[in-house]
Amino acid sequence: MFKIQNSSKSVPAFSIIEAVVGMAITAIIMGVLFVIFSIITGRMLDFKNQNQLVNDLNRLTYSINKDIFEKEKMTVLESEINFNGYSGESVSYQFSEDYILRTSETFVDTFQIKLNRILIDTVKSKSQQFVFQKLKLSIESNEKELDLRFYKRVYPNELLQTIKK
Repeated sequence: MFKIQNSSKSVPAFSIIEAVVGMAITAIIMGVLFVIFSIITGRMLDFKNQNQLVNDLNRLTYSINKDIFEKEKMTVLESEINFNGYSGESVSYQFSEDYILRTSETFVDTFQIKLNRILIDTVKSKSQQFVFQKLKLSIESNEKELDLRFYKRVYPNELLQTIKK
């Protein structure tokens, strides 16, 4: 019936042992790469968190300086600073225990900065010609206490208005 021929032709292929050894080597390499990737990812997250504090501090100082320069009047309450503009626009900074919230008419911005205290004072320039409102914010960033000082010029018409009242 059927005749089986014994052929001397063989097909080149891997044996099962060679395939298992190849998979073991691949698994070891993948394990090493996974450990390296998780270490690098952890370091990048630490770096990002450190830079986030610096970015928040830079954005806060820029925002306050911009509001001092652009807005007409600055009023300080216990845990809030309000800036009112010439055309009725207003910006407020609200201070909570762990963050500072800046609210304007268009958006709300959050700074992850801890405020310890707010001090406001009136100072004169060295030449005694100009009067400034000095705003001092004592903040905590990277577990260090920093003092931020901002100065808003008080113009003569504002001084006359306070005398008339």
